[in-house]
Amino acid sequence: MDIIEIDENDENYPIRLKITKQHPKVIYALGNIGLLESKNTVGIVGSRDCSEYGRKVTDLFSSKLSRKGICIVSGMASGIDTHAHNKAIENAGKTIAVLGNGFDYIYPPENEWLFHKILANGGCIITENKKDVKPDLSKFPKRNRIISALSDAILVVEAQYRSGTSVTVKYAKEYKKTVFAIPSNIDSTKGVGTNRMIAEGALLTTKPEEIIDSLKNAEYSKEEIPNEYKNILNIINNNPMNINKIAKKLCMKIQDINATITMMELEGYIIKNDKNEYQRGK
Repeated sequence: MDIIEIDENDENYPIRLKITKQHPKVIYALGNIGLLESKNTVGIVGSRDCSEYGRKVTDLFSSKLSRKGICIVSGMASGIDTHAHNKAIENAGKTIAVLGNGFDYIYPPENEWLFHKILANGGCIITENKKDVKPDLSKFPKRNRIISALSDAILVVEAQYRSGTSVTVKYAKEYKKTVFAIPSNIDSTKGVGTNRMIAEGALLTTKPEEIIDSLKNAEYSKEEIPNEYKNILNIINNNPMNINKIAKKLCMKIQDINATITMMELEGYIIKNDKNEYQRGK
């Protein structure tokens, strides 16, 4: 299977990732890159050394979310990540794995079976690293920003006090993503991080339906079109035009409307044709 190189200016570059300030200039992908623009995505993250409780909860949530057509995003690490990816596949769902190294190396080595299972079942694996970049645990937290960016919401199942999961949550908050956390026994070292996240504002969740409903509500809220969107939609109307013409008609600079244009494209209000012109979407 050939590695697909996707530049930030490529039409296949995921919009969710592109609108973040820290996005990589290039990403490398294997498998079904169409998943990068899935309608709904949930990142499931947590401890590598998970408990039996964490495994059961992950299996439950990943299974039910996948059956609802929600794409599961995770980091292909041991523990929670592994169960999240695997249950998505077993329920005929789709999943995206974000690696912290290049494709010449599968890390952790014991997850080679999962690497191939993801690709064999229509999943996607991506990385910002060239294929010969070796695994380096000190650099892995950096890849967590990509997991957060690609996810509409983040679910934390188990996390110790200091962990890479907290980095994922930090980015999720920065990107204005909803963070859900599974409560844990107060005497469990594996769940002290999730309990702390709940105390700091993460949404306590015990049912997959709570995440499913949250995603639906987010879709409904998009129907309330912001005024800045209306202005652009009125200008485009049935006459596709490029961003230069849009800016000129609004008497604004391109840099002042670029972020709005990007968000409108992400939310489906406009689409770009093969002439790099914008036209109405929904």
